[in-house]
Amino acid sequence: MAYTPVNRILLGAVAPTLIYYVGRKLDHALAGALLASLWGIGVMAWFLLKEKEFDGASGIGAAYAVSELAGLLVTKNPDWFLLSPIVSDWVVGGVFMVSMLTRRPLIQVLAEQMSGKNAFPESIRNGPHYRPLWLRLSLVWGGAYVLKGVFKWISLNTMPVEAYLTLRAGLDWPVIIGLMAFSIWYPRRYWTARA
Repeated sequence: MAYTPVNRILLGAVAPTLIYYVGRKLDHALAGALLASLWGIGVMAWFLLKEKEFDGASGIGAAYAVSELAGLLVTKNPDWFLLSPIVSDWVVGGVFMVSMLTRRPLIQVLAEQMSGKNAFPESIRNGPHYRPLWLRLSLVWGGAYVLKGVFKWISLNTMPVEAYLTLRAGLDWPVIIGLMAFSIWYPRRYWTARA
């Protein structure tokens, strides 16, 4: 199977949600949750082995999948499958924000890894506006993840489980694509305005 973002979404986000839903409907919610988590890890491993590359984005995805499975094994509570993406969003958001205290914020590391450090001219990298940009983007990414977790939390507590599962399967990719698009557009605007 060819690697495409659509395949990755269908196999990595939609399929596990359907597996959990079927297990829940058959009164085997824990088995469905465990199988869904294992499926997610398997799909991630498949794509990583196929691409023979482990990047920062895949690392975040792996952390999500492993924490979901670990939480299920520790708690033996199928509801962890519902809660784990909320907790993961809050943790990832916190990591983006805490990384602002480091020399190279996480979003800078990911951007340089994905596009290559040479994608940013040396005059920009050594200029006074390079680090402030990454601090702003870190705040945007961290805030978006925290807000996404809050939205999922509210949805889980106010919607039927089926509606929440649909939201869970469909929310992450559009937010990530939006953040990535903003992260491509904003640096050009920011640096051009300061040139």
